[in-house]
Amino acid sequence: MKYFDPVTQDPIYVNNRYSSSMRPVVFESNGCKVLGTLLLASGEELHPVIILLHGFPGNETNMDLAHVFRRQGFNVLIFHYRGCWGSEGDYSWKNLIEDLDAAIKFLRTDESKDLYRIDSKKIILIGYSMGGFAAMYYSVFHKEIKNVASIAGFNPGAFGEILELSKEIYEHSLDKINFATQLVKNTTAEKLLNELIEYKNEWNLLNYVSKLSQKNLLLIAAEYDSTAPLEIHHIPLVAALSLINAENFVQYVLGCGHSFIDKRIELARIISNWLSRVEF
Repeated sequence: MKYFDPVTQDPIYVNNRYSSSMRPVVFESNGCKVLGTLLLASGEELHPVIILLHGFPGNETNMDLAHVFRRQGFNVLIFHYRGCWGSEGDYSWKNLIEDLDAAIKFLRTDESKDLYRIDSKKIILIGYSMGGFAAMYYSVFHKEIKNVASIAGFNPGAFGEILELSKEIYEHSLDKINFATQLVKNTTAEKLLNELIEYKNEWNLLNYVSKLSQKNLLLIAAEYDSTAPLEIHHIPLVAALSLINAENFVQYVLGCGHSFIDKRIELARIISNWLSRVEF
């Protein structure tokens, strides 16, 4: 069989009866409509599904990666948390976790299985920035989620501790995220930073290293990241996993900034190779 590279090539074989497609989806979270897009892989069989979680406020949805994964044979769900990009409700960090849970329940319905050819027993979480946190944190409390990837992942608990201790960093962070709050509904920069402080212990991923070490975990960071600096969000987590000899995690640091603008192909290649080896 001719080699096919989902990162750089279109599919060689296409099932015209059960073709690849893109579907708008709507599901509910805490009584609010959540909007999303589901990319369906070609083929009659049930497909594993990747939930691709974006960060704050959600300008970067990593749709280029979603198409790579779809070509590779995965269904891919991208959705917008409550309070952003048309989804109902008020925005908060807690929404990320709660809405992810609602998304998984939606994927596990018989209707989703029949309509979208989903194998709901094979769910992979891949998150970017705050979405990386949501993916890892959620997996800690759900044994059935075995494969998790984090791209420029944020550790909000660790950052919450810093915000509480440093007024200077708190004020700088207010300025940095103030514009982005215009893109989400019914919140302020102050509310969001105070929420990080409030949940600084519960949301510190370093407190869950033992559970995370049991996952098949991919951590990808950006060397010049000023949004999720390595020193706070990546290096301590990698060190903690290494200290307990976690076997099923791999980490990469790419020479770019938070959005991986100049490393999109390399980023896609790393994740695609990782996906080719996942087990359920």
